[in-house]
Amino acid sequence: MYVIVGDGECNEGSVWEAAMSASKYKLENLTIIVDKNNLQQTGTTKEIMPNDNLSSKWKEFGWDVKIVDGHNYNEIFNSLSSNSKDGMPKAIIANTIKGKGVTIFENNNRWHHNIVTKNDYEVAIKEINKQ
Repeated sequence: MYVIVGDGECNEGSVWEAAMSASKYKLENLTIIVDKNNLQQTGTTKEIMPNDNLSSKWKEFGWDVKIVDGHNYNEIFNSLSSNSKDGMPKAIIANTIKGKGVTIFENNNRWHHNIVTKNDYEVAIKEINKQ
C-alpha cells in the first residue's frame, strides 16, 4: 500500500497517529512517500512549522527511512523496490522543488492553489518543450 503526503501535511496530528499505528502493527507492506518541497499553501515550512528533521521523526516512530532526490526516477524506483527492514513500514522522504522546470511555477507556493491561466499554460509548455 502506498500513501503520498506533503511535508506541510506532516504538521497534522493524524499523520503521526497513523505513523505510530503502522509501526505498532508492523505494517511492512505500507510505504509512505513524503513530498518534501519545503512549501505549504500559505508559506514555507520554515515560516509555518519547521520540519527539517522529518527523517529522524519517522525513524523514531519505527519506520525504515530512505531519503531520495524526488526528481530522480531511478532513486525513487530503487527505494520503492528495496525491501524494508523486517516488520517495519517504509518512509521515503523525497526532496523536491515545487514546479521544477517551469520558471513561473518553481519554488512558488502560489501555485499550490492558484488557477493556471491560458497564458501561464502556454509559457509553461514552451519552457518544458525546450528541456
